[in-house]
Amino acid sequence: MTEAKKKKIVGLSCGRKNGNSEVLLKEALMVAEEQGVETEIIRAHELRVKPCLGCQACTTAMSKGKEVRCAIKDDDVPWILEKTMVEDCALIVSFPVYHLRANGYLMSIYDRILPVLLNNMWVLKKERVGAIISVGGQKCSWTSLALSTANIFVQHTRTLVDQMQVINVNPKGAILVEEKELERARELGRRVVKAMSMPIEEVKYMGDDKDVSCPVCHCNVLSVPQRLPEVYCPVCWVKGVVTLDGDKMKVKWDEESAKRPRFSFYGITETFQEIKGLQMRYFTEDIERAKKLEKKYVGWGNFVKP
Repeated sequence: MTEAKKKKIVGLSCGRKNGNSEVLLKEALMVAEEQGVETEIIRAHELRVKPCLGCQACTTAMSKGKEVRCAIKDDDVPWILEKTMVEDCALIVSFPVYHLRANGYLMSIYDRILPVLLNNMWVLKKERVGAIISVGGQKCSWTSLALSTANIFVQHTRTLVDQMQVINVNPKGAILVEEKELERARELGRRVVKAMSMPIEEVKYMGDDKDVSCPVCHCNVLSVPQRLPEVYCPVCWVKGVVTLDGDKMKVKWDEESAKRPRFSFYGITETFQEIKGLQMRYFTEDIERAKKLEKKYVGWGNFVKP
């Protein structure tokens, strides 16, 4: 009889080496190891992380039915994505907030997900669990997009179990996380371990929710594309209607759209079909116009360097 495979959590650390976000990640993973779960940490700062070129090599290959590969060949992002998107593990993402949203390392990584996603569409079933740790800002108003932007990455592959936002850490960068925040990170770790042992259909979000929180990513940022009372979650594009209970605002979320959020097999497949249509139109109807525009713009501009 073969030994049962040990459960594993991969932690993606996008902050400073041994900085506040990494310390909280380690607290969560220490608790997991105490419960017999294997853990690994990917420290993005020590790896080569290049931003997406916007070259469309991946979407063009998809539209033509060819093998999808990223055009960037000399960095570690494909390996990071294989570890965090495809590997059989739970995922905890930790990062600092410098200016409203997730920092550049995490954003550069998730901008590059398309080749891995196209080759592993099964990840959209979200049969594994994940959590988010965000640190930074002197006020909650300066971290308002942190969890939402991190969910853009996590929601592609994971059922969200918990997420936490820590503010008012030491502005000089020293390790100065309060005990209550360390305990919150440990609780996040315990919740991830608990969810890993449950059938995925029974996993529920265990973090804090507000009356307006999206039922999928559990963030409280709302988009009003046309007019109230109709609103959408800008991450998941789940539809809702704003209601008032006295002076308290709530959102009644549409259950059907919550079953088919943007980052689901249905939502992504629909988007890919739209991309294929645009690509095919470019290669047929728009190609001549594009060539004319190219002549006008390619050689123009006073570009400067340091």
